[in-house]
Amino acid sequence: MKAFLQNVLVVVIATLISIGIIELGCWGWTTFARGDHLARWEFRATQPAPYQEAEYFNRTFLEESETAVNGRLTSVAELNDYSGQYFNIKDGFRVTTDIPKLAARRVLLFGGSTLFGQEVPDRHTIASYLQRMLNESGQPLEVRNFGLPGMNAEQQVEILRRVDVREGDIVLFYHGVNDIFYVVFGGAEQGWRKGVPVFRPVQKLSPIAQWMGVWHKKLKDYSYTADLALDIFDRSTPSTITDDEELQRGVRVAARRFKGAIVSAEELVRQSGAEFKHYLQPTIYDLPELTAYESKLIRNYLQTPPGVEKAFSIGYPELDGVSQTLAKEGIAYRSIVDTFNHRAGSGEIFLDFCHVNHEGNRLIAQRIFNDYFLRPMPKR
Repeated sequence: MKAFLQNVLVVVIATLISIGIIELGCWGWTTFARGDHLARWEFRATQPAPYQEAEYFNRTFLEESETAVNGRLTSVAELNDYSGQYFNIKDGFRVTTDIPKLAARRVLLFGGSTLFGQEVPDRHTIASYLQRMLNESGQPLEVRNFGLPGMNAEQQVEILRRVDVREGDIVLFYHGVNDIFYVVFGGAEQGWRKGVPVFRPVQKLSPIAQWMGVWHKKLKDYSYTADLALDIFDRSTPSTITDDEELQRGVRVAARRFKGAIVSAEELVRQSGAEFKHYLQPTIYDLPELTAYESKLIRNYLQTPPGVEKAFSIGYPELDGVSQTLAKEGIAYRSIVDTFNHRAGSGEIFLDFCHVNHEGNRLIAQRIFNDYFLRPMPKR
């Protein structure tokens, strides 16, 4: 018995020493060697390059940017109204500034978070820039922003059904990112819905990666090893990307649903006596060459999970192909993925792989204005 107890004691001591060595190593890694990647709001609070010249950047802006978006998620995002210095939401949608008192017609914009513009004040959304461009060109049009965070093409159609589209309205869809991010990368065939992880398709990660996530959550305050487990979780690529068959199926699903949504939207708009056109939006992956800042940005796995780039490199051409085919059938379309290719003089604009600052929104608005509103407008 004495020998047995001595052996048990040796094992316990050896185990404790091993755990201590592992903990010490993990402490060293997390303290000195781990990358300086920051999550979304922490990163933006550092005033990165796209915000360096922004006159609106201050504590109030950051607080409103993070807290203004509240509400509930049914089949679409339904936002609570909000009144602030930089962010205003009325009747569930972002307010457009500089609307003229007398407008003969309306421009209705539909899209996701990039159109909603959580990265900038009301005055600097795509809708508000477009409104001022129309005002300056003497076109009496009112721009309405129906962009909502996370919405894909099908959900945009559902929002469109809830809007009173009038004869003479101009309906523009600005989209593509969420159809790839949530459907192809996330494996959520219907897009971002209640119960679907907003940021990362946890259910598509390997059992080990999922276990690492749980381990970190429960023991992060007590163990550096558990803290290090988060790195394994965050750096894991989901099977939606690693499984080629699943990846190709996701792309086919995304393209089919995207096509159906566009056809439905055009039909609804045409029946209302309005005009329709849709635009495929740009991402950082569409740039022919990246700056040092942009290269570092997309390596931040806390904002852009591993596998997203592959999802877009395979999925985006499919969305463009579907749109080109529909264009031949009479549904107006323009790919503007090259908008930022010649951004010299604009400085850094990307805050992650698809969201941009005020200057990026201005460039998008200018591209849409040049494409659609420089042509002779029919008299009504």
